[in-house]
Parts: sequence; structure tokens; C-alpha cells
Amino acid sequence: MRKQRTAKRVVAVVLGAGQGTRMGRPINKIFLPINGKAVIVYAMETFERCEDVDEILLVAASGEVEQLTKLAYHAQCTKVRRVVSGGTTRHASERCALDALRPEIDAGEIDVVLIHDGARPFVPCEKVEQLIQKARECGGAILAVPLQEEEHIVQVDGEHHLQKNFEDTTIWRAQTPQAFQAPLLLSAYDLAERDQFFGTDTAASVERIGGPVAIVESDDTNLKITTAHDLLHAEKLSRHRRF
Repeated sequence: MRKQRTAKRVVAVVLGAGQGTRMGRPINKIFLPINGKAVIVYAMETFERCEDVDEILLVAASGEVEQLTKLAYHAQCTKVRRVVSGGTTRHASERCALDALRPEIDAGEIDVVLIHDGARPFVPCEKVEQLIQKARECGGAILAVPLQEEEHIVQVDGEHHLQKNFEDTTIWRAQTPQAFQAPLLLSAYDLAERDQFFGTDTAASVERIGGPVAIVESDDTNLKITTAHDLLHAEKLSRHRRF
């Protein structure tokens, strides 16, 4: 049985404008293959399968709009309606996406916007659905993973001297997607631009204006492709992945 849909739309923004210099490859890492399929295509296909997602908006690096458009077409991702050029930072790329969506958000046509890093190929559809529900309930929600027993995070100074050690159950590692009620997210980014604030992730801009952000627990299979080792690990995961 298909879920009953709301009149307003859910848009998934997939960021593909980061070059990923730590990968050590001459091309944007989102185009690198995992078992013959580009990294970003896995994310597109997840949102394509999710009934709660109505549209996918892709954010491309400068000069790569046509390449990303063709990739979405050949992947038969019919929910991809727009591909826009991004900025030089993650925050700037998110701003470009929201500017493209502004007329529909202002008109009350978009309910929830998800922001996802195109270098995270394996987010499960059920987690996307949980995020959308949480965002509708409280304003915003992000995927996050609690620190494992053997993990800890340290804060260092400019000379790499230890300043503080974090290793308790209150510390979680944020992931994407991050989902927000569309008007709240647009307002947060307008205020960030006014104040010249540049967040490290989407939630940072919402948190600074007092917007609520809930956690949906994830795991390490929702990995981000950053290094060549990550790409090899992703290839192993993809062979055992359930759709």
C-alpha cells in the first residue's frame, strides 16, 4: 500500500560541488566508480526509491552542470528536475540550492528540504523517511552516530597540543542527510548571510537561530568517501548492500 502523500513537496538536495582534494584523483570524487557506478548515483537512486521524496536537486561544481545532468539522465533518476551550479564551500553550495528553491518555499509549496553529501553513497531509504518525519514534527533532524567505545575526540591548539578530550556517550558524529522544514531552513540561511556566518554543516545555521534539531541514529555504513581507502571500503560494502 502506498503512503498517503501531503500536498506540499519534499526536495532532496544532493551536493556534488566539492572536489575532495584528499582523494588524490584528477576528477571530482563524486564521479569515481564504486563497482562500475559513480559515487553520487547511489545517493540519487536512494532518493529516487523513497516515496516520501518528490524531487531531487543536484548541486554541481563549476563547469560540471552538464556532466552531472547527463549522469542523472543515464541513471534514469526521473526525480532529478534541476541541476544548479554550486559555490566554493559547502555552505555556499547549500545557499545556491536554497536560492533556486526560494520561490516555491515562499509560496508554501515545499514542506521539507533534505541536504545530503553526494559523497555518502549508502544512506538507507528508511533513514531518509525517519528524518522527514522528525523534521515535520520538530523542525529539523540529522543522522548521527554515537562514538564507539574505542573512539574519542580531542581538541588541539594551533601547535597540535591537546586541549580537551571527549569520550563520553553525549558525543555523536553528524552525518547527512540533514532535513529541515523548508521555511525554517531558508530563514536560517538568510540570517547567516546577513551575519556573514558560514556553517560547517547545514544544522549549524539552524542551531544558531535556536531552531530545534533532533537526532536519528545511523551507523558507519553511511560512510563518506574522502580517501582512496574509503573508496575500497565502499566497494566491499556495495557487494553486500540491501536495497
